[in-house]
Amino acid sequence: MDRRWPFFTVDIELTNICEQNCRFCPREKLTRPAGYIDTQLLQSIMRQLAAIGSRVTFCGMGNPLLHPQWSEICAICHASGVKYGLTIQAPALSEANVAKICELEPSFIEVSFPSIDSGHFARIYPGENFASSLSSLNRLIAARGSSRGISITAVRTADDPAEPAATLAFWQQQGLPVRMQQCHSRGGNLHGQATTEPRRIASCGLFATHSFITWQGILLACCHDLTGATAVADLRQLSLDQAAAAKIEILQKPMPWPICANCDEPAAIRQLPDRPFPATEKARSRFLKRLCASDQS
Repeated sequence: MDRRWPFFTVDIELTNICEQNCRFCPREKLTRPAGYIDTQLLQSIMRQLAAIGSRVTFCGMGNPLLHPQWSEICAICHASGVKYGLTIQAPALSEANVAKICELEPSFIEVSFPSIDSGHFARIYPGENFASSLSSLNRLIAARGSSRGISITAVRTADDPAEPAATLAFWQQQGLPVRMQQCHSRGGNLHGQATTEPRRIASCGLFATHSFITWQGILLACCHDLTGATAVADLRQLSLDQAAAAKIEILQKPMPWPICANCDEPAAIRQLPDRPFPATEKARSRFLKRLCASDQS
């Protein structure tokens, strides 16, 4: 396997600190240390990812906009040559955070709007209001000058009263693309809301094509690892090429971690790459769309 595949898409955790209290986030089980990524470490990682042609999303167990050296983060991203974006919860779209997003100038923004039912939305985000969050989303669109690059992620929990067809129609009316995802147990850490069934994963297609890097620079096997038990490589000491080699070696055998034994992450059943790494950004974008479509099938 081409060593670029494990870093085809990458989630970078700028911080695991968050101000939200989302009902579908198992934050109380997070035992990894809390902190913010070192900017020199981020610069090194982004430089290596640019050489690969990776697509980077700033997300993880925290709100990336909380990094205290935001202007420096933005400068690193602007100079990196990497296609990057971020994931943000709808209630976090305050006026100040919209300004930070505009400063970052991301290619894409994935806004988490789990339900269009106002009552259910308030249960997922205690103390938050659907209408005001929708207004904040429109403020973001206005600040960027268009909705280009903005998409909605709707995570369907077991008790969501809104039907998928209604959710799709609502966001189509808003002129925004929506990706509907089934709520899973986040590595067995979330109970009572999952709509997917656990199954043992022998060879993880998500592990093969995607990487999660913590704010400490630790490459974990899975973003649902809240303890750090699945560490593959320390990117403060190893190159991405060395880390990719380690991931490919792991793929030669069944997945070795207990968290994989009852996995219900839909993307884990992706097929392992059976083709050359896409040579252009356009080809990589097409392949990513096919991967995401397969996650929903």
